[in-house]
Amino acid sequence: MLVMKKSVWWLVGLSFALSLVVPNGYSIGMAVLFIAGLSVPFLKDKIKLTTGDLLLVVVFFIYFLLMVGFVYLDGWHTRELDRPSRFLFVIPAFLLMLYCNGPKVALWLGAIIGSFGALGIAVYERFALNYSRAKGGEHPIMFGDTSMLLGLLCAVAALYFFSKRQFAYTVIALLAALSGVLGSLLSGSRGGWVAVPLILFFLLWQSRELLGKKLIVGLLLIGAVSLGAILSVPSLGVTQRLQAAVHNVEAYVAGNPNTSVGLRFEMWKANLYLFTTSPIVGVGEYHGMELKKQLADQGKMAPAAAQFSHAHNEYIDALGLRGIVGFLALMAVYLVPLRLFLAKMRKYKDNWNVKAYSMAGALVPMSYMDFALTQSMFSHNIGVMMYVFPIAFFWAATRWAEREAKGEA
Repeated sequence: MLVMKKSVWWLVGLSFALSLVVPNGYSIGMAVLFIAGLSVPFLKDKIKLTTGDLLLVVVFFIYFLLMVGFVYLDGWHTRELDRPSRFLFVIPAFLLMLYCNGPKVALWLGAIIGSFGALGIAVYERFALNYSRAKGGEHPIMFGDTSMLLGLLCAVAALYFFSKRQFAYTVIALLAALSGVLGSLLSGSRGGWVAVPLILFFLLWQSRELLGKKLIVGLLLIGAVSLGAILSVPSLGVTQRLQAAVHNVEAYVAGNPNTSVGLRFEMWKANLYLFTTSPIVGVGEYHGMELKKQLADQGKMAPAAAQFSHAHNEYIDALGLRGIVGFLALMAVYLVPLRLFLAKMRKYKDNWNVKAYSMAGALVPMSYMDFALTQSMFSHNIGVMMYVFPIAFFWAATRWAEREAKGEA
């Protein structure tokens, strides 16, 4: 049993470490955790669930059931149940982790290795293979956003190690955080870049007492210099991507929708129209494709935009395809975990053994709520897996750290 409890947490670390290094690497550890989690009903000792534990289970389960209902209303294309099923499959893994206390440091080590790996893949693809955008076997946006998430988690890992005065690990974690961000920059995924200043401000504010004013000022100066360096290096392509976004908007205003940003505007406009036709439960993905084709034939949207199955915006996508019910379900999936993690951060504001895990957990919905502005994350397998499982990972880690703080573990 002791071996199993330890191996569970190393599987968690493996999920992060392989997430972008090998195709579908994120699913390897997660799949094993799901299979192992099926043994939960046969465990000798019962798992004592708190209100927070039950809330997560209920929210994920209800979201899955609603997605089943939406698939049924849209013609019962059962292949569309694949991605929502992850909200169900995470539950056994989550319960197993609540049962198994082990080396939670595997979370940080996995994220660190994953961030370094993401940068390695990005550098190889951009400068050895001469790809215009790094993608690592995924869509460039999904690669970039996942790399950004890993980098931000490493920033929290740095705070965790700093609180323990483990300065060598702190430096390694900081380098990994930079690696994750650079991996995102090399992917050219502009939507994820918005998260950096907002979340870094959140991290610095929450750790102001741990770091002290002088160190925070120093970090801000380093950040400003790093930003200037990033913008001044042409090979990174950051400045070019930002300029392209501005030009895309100008082209759209001038009447040319056939650009990256312009097509997004067209998709958003179309999905908002679909929402007005069925505001309660939406029109569904397959029916929505038919309606968008009609809009394109009528000249009401760009034909190129009508070919996309989702709106490249999670919120507008939910409104158009699943209506108010789907939109509220999406917000519940974001806000319930976020509220739970923030509550733990407030309760243990001076205990970094607990606070670090809850802070990292809070970053997952925070990051996804930013990514969702320009991408439909849950329309991709990696997007769903790297949301529900990390939330389960960090909540279980928070609960065990809390029990240790109370002397109950």
